[in-house]
Amino acid sequence: MNQDLEKLIAEALTNKSLLVVEDTSSSRMLVAGLLRGLGATRVVAAVDGVDALAKIQAQHLVPDVVLCDWVMPNMDGLELLTRLKADYPAVKFIMMTVKTEAEAVILARKHGVDGYVAKPFSRESITAALAKVLGIAVG
Repeated sequence: MNQDLEKLIAEALTNKSLLVVEDTSSSRMLVAGLLRGLGATRVVAAVDGVDALAKIQAQHLVPDVVLCDWVMPNMDGLELLTRLKADYPAVKFIMMTVKTEAEAVILARKHGVDGYVAKPFSRESITAALAKVLGIAVG
């Protein structure tokens, strides 16, 4: 991964709140750790959409960027995307999912998704999605 790109991402993440929503604990910890490694200092993790909304309310958190799994119990990523975009239209939402068929991508885009990362994801795919939603040109 380009160190210049990671430096630009680190600068863009300064003072931003990031929310990781993933029901698999190892993936949740991996993504949160990756974000911290890229320079994010305000990272909140949730196990599903219900937990994410509870943490947003309890912590008075308005996330700047959400990285969210699509398939989760209680409340899936698409419902969380819809709710967050209704309440916080400026939030940048990256869907992390195994749902890569065209119909799923189109559905997510109709609901306002800003970025898409196919699982299994890599550091590079997460970094590229972050760069995109943060408005950083990838060269």
